[in-house]
Amino acid sequence: MYQYERKLKKENAVTLTLPQGFAFKDHDVFVFDNLLSFFRWDLHDQQVKIDLSECTAANYQAVALLIPYIWHLVSKNCHVSVIESEDGEGASSMWRMIGGRGAIPVLKSKTQKLKGSDLKPTIAVRDGDDFKEVIQTSEEFTKGFNIEYEKTLRYILSELLYNTMEHGYAHYNHKGHDCQFPSLAQFTYYKGRNELQFIIADLGIGIKKHIEQAYPGQESDEAAIKLAIRPQVSGTFASTDPYKDKNNAGVGLFISSNIIRRLNASMHIVSGNGLLHVSPRDITGKTLNNRWPGTFVLVTISLGSDPTLQLHNLMQEFRTAAYSEQRKAELKEEDNRFYLNIKNEFGSFAEYKPAAIRCRDNKIFPAANSHKEIVIDFDGVSSAPHSFLSALLASPIKTLGMSAYKRMKFVNTPPEIRETIDFILDENTE
Repeated sequence: MYQYERKLKKENAVTLTLPQGFAFKDHDVFVFDNLLSFFRWDLHDQQVKIDLSECTAANYQAVALLIPYIWHLVSKNCHVSVIESEDGEGASSMWRMIGGRGAIPVLKSKTQKLKGSDLKPTIAVRDGDDFKEVIQTSEEFTKGFNIEYEKTLRYILSELLYNTMEHGYAHYNHKGHDCQFPSLAQFTYYKGRNELQFIIADLGIGIKKHIEQAYPGQESDEAAIKLAIRPQVSGTFASTDPYKDKNNAGVGLFISSNIIRRLNASMHIVSGNGLLHVSPRDITGKTLNNRWPGTFVLVTISLGSDPTLQLHNLMQEFRTAAYSEQRKAELKEEDNRFYLNIKNEFGSFAEYKPAAIRCRDNKIFPAANSHKEIVIDFDGVSSAPHSFLSALLASPIKTLGMSAYKRMKFVNTPPEIRETIDFILDENTE
């Protein structure tokens, strides 16, 4: 049986070749889609070869993403091998420096570490000891700088690590055993620019699914990431609390993103196909064409010794702003948003027309007449035929007219249901 499986995998062999350039930047502009297009998440039960030999220009943090990708492939019963260039340069050199050759043993052993260069430390994050190792590693890069600077960088790293350890872990089944994917942290110091760049990546549920435990009906991954950096959102503060222990103040990511801006640093958060860029000038979002199944955060920071930097003052300033912003957001959200979860209201098979009519008259029409944004969530819904959806939506859409396209949001919608909704929208807004 085992020999048959090996033969089948060999016959279905796939080679993924890294392009000549494999980095987050192209001509000094961040272009994440180019890099993410390399990853194929649909492969399973196949022999997969990852060819680094043609890649001559790469970035350490980009190459580091190959490690969790290989972990994913192994969890899908793929046999993975890596082809390096004969001269050992380019991406092949980086792969060795970050300890990539030991990626698979690290996945299969809770005590195994990535054995890369001390100059390019790469750490599999699974527990508190790994957490401490990441923090200690960061301190090696900031020795000799203003102590407040060291504390500030430590704060940012701690918050990102807490997030990946609490929400970024994922599990898979290996030969009948429940196994855990580690998260990954990788550091690189660019001496010429006096710049530290690090990435923290995981294969977890992603920000959208995490946020929707407390704030259901997020329109997109991009919208969920934007919400996550608002104060008291990514922690345990919400109208419906899915957590057992209230041990997260919920302002850490808000403060971290503001510190990043104050330090003239840069942070990119990618989750699903959403991207958020936090820069000194502004915070911008984008929906990508390609996706990362969990979350990764890329931080670029110029090391300095600003004598005016005081973490305590920054924390106090940002906490005051956080609570003020949260109070305003709560009032606005309460007044302006109506949320309907179709599965909770009608079940996985939303098909009973009289129930749709009652919901329309008792809930959707009052929300529409109150000028609220209407968010309708189809997460977990297997079936919703045209007659049901028309009874639920046609009259409210006709009443709202063209504003229905702005006022009504349909999220987590299966393609066939989305097609029916689009037909009802077009039919009733002519």
